[in-house]
Amino acid sequence: MKKIATLKGTKMAILFIISLASTACLIEEVEQPTQVNAGETFTTIVTVTAVGEEANNPHHGAMAVMVPDDWSYTSGSYETTDDIGSGEMVVDPDSGSIWSTSAGSAVDIDTFFTIPNNMQWVFLLSDVGSLTEAGVLHEVTLNFSVGNTNGTYPMGYVVTVNSGDMLGYINTDDEDSDLVGVDTSFNHMVEVVGGTANIDENGLPTRYWLSQNYPNPFNPETTIDFQTDAEGHVNILVFDINGNLVQELVNESKESGSHRVIFSGHSIPSGIYFYKMTTKEFSDIRKMTLIQ
Repeated sequence: MKKIATLKGTKMAILFIISLASTACLIEEVEQPTQVNAGETFTTIVTVTAVGEEANNPHHGAMAVMVPDDWSYTSGSYETTDDIGSGEMVVDPDSGSIWSTSAGSAVDIDTFFTIPNNMQWVFLLSDVGSLTEAGVLHEVTLNFSVGNTNGTYPMGYVVTVNSGDMLGYINTDDEDSDLVGVDTSFNHMVEVVGGTANIDENGLPTRYWLSQNYPNPFNPETTIDFQTDAEGHVNILVFDINGNLVQELVNESKESGSHRVIFSGHSIPSGIYFYKMTTKEFSDIRKMTLIQ
């Protein structure tokens, strides 16, 4: 299964329209630009395949896309490879509350997936519901108007169907399964250039930055992005909830720019952990949750 960010290519994205009882929803590939100019259009393509069929109840495809705060959704379309159906992707007027439920009650998607303060969720639905055969590919292309704030941003995608209690069926093992109702793909980085500097809470240009890990909660690996304004020594440590050192992720000199590190929870128990980044001029700490 491919979950990668690449330069925009010729493949179309796939939106899988499924039944909870008999099918799985799996993101195979994400294709998007790695860099885009401020004020231009960002086009992303997501490929999803169907494991089973839905022969009785036509469902709307549902997506949540994590984008920067100053971006806006402009248009989107979808089609299937075997002419089952095609149409437009429209903004969900209920902001995902129809499918974003747990135990019958609407929940905030941030309860399941923590996002940085400078990002937002955009909730989308297919304009009509469709039946589908097993193995059908559905194609969707989404267009966003890029804001004017420079920076490197971690795009994220959640794909499911317009049905209740779907967040109880998240694909945590990255595999095909009849019990999977929701699939995710995070950390598709895109850099915005040609705009204005990213401004911190004090009204000053952002020089250093530590991201919220993705995914979060995670099992068993998660990604941490960070940014430095100048070349210098960077230290990133992971601690358990009692303050005990778990792992030293980074302890070396880094050039100015954006960087990434992977943390693996293979050998530690489920629970809440903290990671701290320290440089000569910057220090920040964030919380993450491991669910084995």
